[in-house]
Amino acid sequence: MPANLTPEFLAARERFNQAKTDEERLEALQEMLATIPKHKGTEKMQADIKRRIAKLREKMEQRRRSGRGGGPTYHVEREGAAQVVLVGPPNSGKSSLLSALTNASPDVAPYPMSTFRPCPGMMEYEDIQIQLVDLPPITQEYTEGWVYGLVRLADAVLLCLDLSDERCFERAEEVIELLSERHILLVDGPSRQVDWRRVEKRTLAVGVKSDLAPGRAAELPSWAEGRFPQVAVSTSTGEGLEALRRAIFQAAGVVRVYTKRPGHPPDMDQPYTLREGATVLDVVEHIHREFVDRLRYVRLWGSGRFEGQHAPLDHVVQDGDIVEIHLS
Repeated sequence: MPANLTPEFLAARERFNQAKTDEERLEALQEMLATIPKHKGTEKMQADIKRRIAKLREKMEQRRRSGRGGGPTYHVEREGAAQVVLVGPPNSGKSSLLSALTNASPDVAPYPMSTFRPCPGMMEYEDIQIQLVDLPPITQEYTEGWVYGLVRLADAVLLCLDLSDERCFERAEEVIELLSERHILLVDGPSRQVDWRRVEKRTLAVGVKSDLAPGRAAELPSWAEGRFPQVAVSTSTGEGLEALRRAIFQAAGVVRVYTKRPGHPPDMDQPYTLREGATVLDVVEHIHREFVDRLRYVRLWGSGRFEGQHAPLDHVVQDGDIVEIHLS
């Protein structure tokens, strides 16, 4: 089958061939993967590009760990169903929020710049866990490049505002602009790679210290309207924290799918987590790749037209769906 490569892919390949740094090569490879036609004739090319990307990222990570990258840098291993980063200006309440939602013990101090390295923690939400990562503040003066790198890799962003600060909305706008200058756009929709450079990150605005500034907490919805959802919370009183957990789950962009064996009740203890937009076939492949070749049909409870129906393989699953896989 002919590859029928697009002009965008060919241009990205040329950029890769002309690249002089690993960063330029990685960006070009990512654009190649995003623009290559997705069909059987390009499967080997796609696999080769993915291998190159993985190998290049490993090389860059080893270089950073060895200290040859110029200054300290950090990598956070992904855990749980999704990775969500906390961003904001100095002293915006990120660390206290992480402490209230997870098992982490970040340095919480009443002065700016107390966070200088990433601090991960696991937030429990019903039957899954979501990784939250507190990052150093984003400022006009100086923010290290690895901070932006972690934001680019995350599934979603919590934009934190200190509601007790009368300039909190202005400071948040500065953070949004600084991220935009690094080609990271905070949006309401799904996180996605827009092109070879720009990414969009689903964002949730979190107003912290709502108990100290009820007036600004009331202004938060109008400030965020049309851009991203918002929640006002107080880590001191606990107000809004449960609503925030639910909002973080929604922002993370994952769905939980449960399984059942024929003739048995469903297993509701250990869901499989997939990205929004996943299909029935994606679920089967996620459970076990070899199941795809042996698949006869899948029965579905939840988002189907009726319970237990034979589900089309391209049916998009929803959170809470139950599947019963029948193999040959």
